[in-house]
Amino acid sequence: MSLAVLLLAAIFGAEGAAKPAPAASGKLPPAVAKEMTEAIVAVNKALGLESWPQHGATPCVDRGGQGITSKSIGADEARKCATTAIDKNFPELGKSYVLAIPMVSLGPVTVIALGIGDNDGWGAYSCDPERKCNPVKLSAPSKWGKRVADRKAKACSETTTLWFPADQRACGTAATTTATAAAKQ
Repeated sequence: MSLAVLLLAAIFGAEGAAKPAPAASGKLPPAVAKEMTEAIVAVNKALGLESWPQHGATPCVDRGGQGITSKSIGADEARKCATTAIDKNFPELGKSYVLAIPMVSLGPVTVIALGIGDNDGWGAYSCDPERKCNPVKLSAPSKWGKRVADRKAKACSETTTLWFPADQRACGTAATTTATAAAKQ
């Protein structure tokens, strides 16, 4: 009897070992991660966000200066400028991820890249030029994962957020519900 159990265990163990492991389960493909980061940087430079002008980038919008000398940038101007920054250089945009640019009365605030399809649940947002803004899992218990998830919820809840491509959003039912609940608090 014990020989039969041992034999069955060996057969099932060998059967399980013969199966290949799933390919990069739960991981963002490196090429997509790199492109998401590069798209964020390109839009940051174009819109003059995250101190890029102090690092030599010339924005395609005039944000004025800081404080009282700053100028408002409308949604149309921000969309046109961001579109020129990402036009043709980011083949996975709209296929693997989308970009969101939350807007306030003075103009764009930040840039967020959010995974879609197989890459849903991943995101990155803009940061200073000296830092790496790598995508993170939105469900990660880390500070950065929570921060990106919060920014996604806010972007999804705001009607003024600019989305690229314009006809795509990364706001599933759960994210929208969470964002709506957060906005009401």
